[in-house]
Amino acid sequence: MTTVEKEIFEQSNVLKSTFDFSVDVIKNAKIPEFLLNSDIVYFIGCGSSYYLAITASKYFNFKTGIEAKALVGGEVMFASDFNIGKTNLKRSAILISRSGESSEVVHAGEILKKLSIPTIGVTLNKDSSLAKISDVSYVLPIKEESIVMTKSFTSILLFLEVLIDFISDTSEVDKSEYIDLLEKVDFIINDSLTQIEKKALLNENHFIFLGLGAYEGIARESALKLQEMSITKIEAYSTFDYRHGPKSLFSSESVAVIYGTGMEDEQKLKQELESYGGKVIIRKSFSKEQRDAFLQVIFGQILGLKLAYKKSIDVEKPRNLTKVVKL
Repeated sequence: MTTVEKEIFEQSNVLKSTFDFSVDVIKNAKIPEFLLNSDIVYFIGCGSSYYLAITASKYFNFKTGIEAKALVGGEVMFASDFNIGKTNLKRSAILISRSGESSEVVHAGEILKKLSIPTIGVTLNKDSSLAKISDVSYVLPIKEESIVMTKSFTSILLFLEVLIDFISDTSEVDKSEYIDLLEKVDFIINDSLTQIEKKALLNENHFIFLGLGAYEGIARESALKLQEMSITKIEAYSTFDYRHGPKSLFSSESVAVIYGTGMEDEQKLKQELESYGGKVIIRKSFSKEQRDAFLQVIFGQILGLKLAYKKSIDVEKPRNLTKVVKL
């Protein structure tokens, strides 16, 4: 068993311990006032951490009613004037980096500090540059050896969801739905394996991932997992934006994976795409508030892993990639 496979399939236990950690830390540590009083909150990351930012920012906006914006670290580092306006609004930022050493995220933190925009750092490394530069830092007790993010992605997202729920209702987090969702991890893993085999997905070479709301970030992360692990041709879009041009590439050789919300229009899109000859899979949602986003991405992780094995690609050494990206 490869390290990547081990880290994907151990997520049931990891996520349960992450949830307990998140509730304890957030409940016992006072949530920064600057975050509670913000008019707009930036979520900043690179690569998988940017897709975390997309998912978390949309969930944040939905739950708190405070405007949130996801930004790529490089957009802040190299083009801050195009991304961060001059305004009197109260602003803060959440910086996300597994290693805490991603150059663009760390430099984004430095730029925000100069603009007097307070920051929260979320990382796995307590001694990292990000933890040191952030006004407040949260360090998750997760160790991940693989280059590609798997259990760290789901764990950080779960932590951010719990944090956001505390912000939206500072009295208490409703643990019951999280407990139910965490009990579904093994089901998600087994269901993913079954669907991959049943739909003969390992014989395909063109995948499109679609998601709406918080699921958009999950769609983009799923696509990245296939790209990183299996060097597969992939695309990712907000669900209904796919109808505006990108679907021109859809054919009998394509597979569309829709992270579903239960909307009737998703079924209509499925029927339309199937009429072009390709395969369409709608992954079932387990939460009306998309709180299950941290679970949904596991399907993409497993599909990327299995495609890599089918192609005899070494997932421990993904092409051209390193665990920490520095400039």
